[in-house]
Amino acid sequence: MTSEEYEKVHKKITTANKKNQTDFFLALLDRKPIIVIEDLRPILQELKRQGNNLNQSARKLNETSHFGENATRVMNECWKSYRAISSLQDDIEKVVKDALIQRKSEQSETQESD
Repeated sequence: MTSEEYEKVHKKITTANKKNQTDFFLALLDRKPIIVIEDLRPILQELKRQGNNLNQSARKLNETSHFGENATRVMNECWKSYRAISSLQDDIEKVVKDALIQRKSEQSETQESD
């Protein structure tokens, strides 16, 4: 295997959510779908940031002993975070759906060529 081929395989293994190389290659041999979604990392990072914002807002609300203007502001931030997370969930579902469709198409092409 050339170094370029090795890098390509190594990248697929690390992004395929397999525990190790053996699991990756066994999945290939069993013709189990191996889904690599490269566009998902930025979405997951944003989802984590929004989750952190939501946690900080909830913590601030819990620290506030009275429900006044500050509590309203914190609740508004919670709703903003919730809407952002919901939007990201839709984006993630679309990316996964597209990846599954692509994978099925690739499998069909592979089976036809066999």
